[in-house]
Amino acid sequence: MLGWLFFLLPVAALSGWIMARRHYKRRYRPQESSFSPDYFKGLNYLLNEQPDKAIDVFIGLLEVNSETVETHLALANLFRRRGESDRAIRIHQNLIARPSLSAQQRRQALVELGLDYMSAGVLDRAEVLFLELLQQPGTPPEAPKQLLRIYQQEKKWQQAIDMAKQIPANNKTNTRALIAQFYCELAESLLEKDQHQALNLLRSAHHYDADCVRASLLEGRILIKMRQYRKAVRVLQHVEKQNHYFLPEALPLLYTCFDNTNNLDDFKDWLESLLTRHHHLTSARLMLTRLVEQKQGTEAAQRFLYRQLHQHPSVEGLHQLIMLGEDNHQALIPLIKEVTTTLIHKGDRYTCKNCGFSGRTMHWLCPGCSQWATIRPIEIHLSALEKLLEPSR
Repeated sequence: MLGWLFFLLPVAALSGWIMARRHYKRRYRPQESSFSPDYFKGLNYLLNEQPDKAIDVFIGLLEVNSETVETHLALANLFRRRGESDRAIRIHQNLIARPSLSAQQRRQALVELGLDYMSAGVLDRAEVLFLELLQQPGTPPEAPKQLLRIYQQEKKWQQAIDMAKQIPANNKTNTRALIAQFYCELAESLLEKDQHQALNLLRSAHHYDADCVRASLLEGRILIKMRQYRKAVRVLQHVEKQNHYFLPEALPLLYTCFDNTNNLDDFKDWLESLLTRHHHLTSARLMLTRLVEQKQGTEAAQRFLYRQLHQHPSVEGLHQLIMLGEDNHQALIPLIKEVTTTLIHKGDRYTCKNCGFSGRTMHWLCPGCSQWATIRPIEIHLSALEKLLEPSR
């Protein structure tokens, strides 16, 4: 019996070794690649700059394996970023035509196809696609955002308003401020046709954004045309509370109002109080100089502005002082006048606080970053002379 036991021990050991080896092979043997050789063929076409052939290969693979949808989306996005929108459109159209796509995958492909159309400048087709997505359950948030972009580009302001109301406000997109700008666009289009309707639109703008300076400036202009100067004064003076950086835009309008009501003394008092709150507001200082000149004469205006410039120097102030005394110092004054005139005309009058874009005319929609109401007036103080005097590149 003991002999049989010694005989069976090696057999048991060998059997255990064989079983362990089989288990190891099953567990650790290399997995078969899920990639078809055609994938590598398609990649080779891409590397050899033959994108059309690569697209044919990838589209053909989709019919075999629907799990490659993400790969096709990524490929199409690559083409779109390279500016090859036609190829991106082709891939996305073929994706959408596949009945094997899930509802979520199809919605994603439709969004991407809409972006392709927008990249290609075919806004009408993009609009149709995104409107279709709005009617479907589980609308992707990209659909109303892109429709808003389309309506802004096409200047369809009422449709832009309706679409913006469907987008919830967040830290990145203040939709209420956008809606106010769209109402201002509608109001501007009616300034000469229907001033009462324009005022109603501006009230809507204020409803959505109480700090909309543009709406206040437009309302002030309309009220001046309607000779309602006292109402215009209240509206335009409110600009200080909304954003005092825009007061240079309001001051000429306020002068018109006070002048037409023979009330320039009250305007002078208000300007003086304004400068106690905003010491560096050059435009208010120059407006005061104008009032002093009208009431007390040129020499009084010179003395006033001279004192002001000692405390708050600025290019505009220096230029105005020279203009007031241009009959004196016949040789020197024309030269200095020419220098300050050049500086004032060379300097940009408006700048965007978001992207830094600057220019000489006011834009409510920044051409640099496409953001609304980020551009504001600037004044040229003497500290900026060094930059202005740099040679243009």
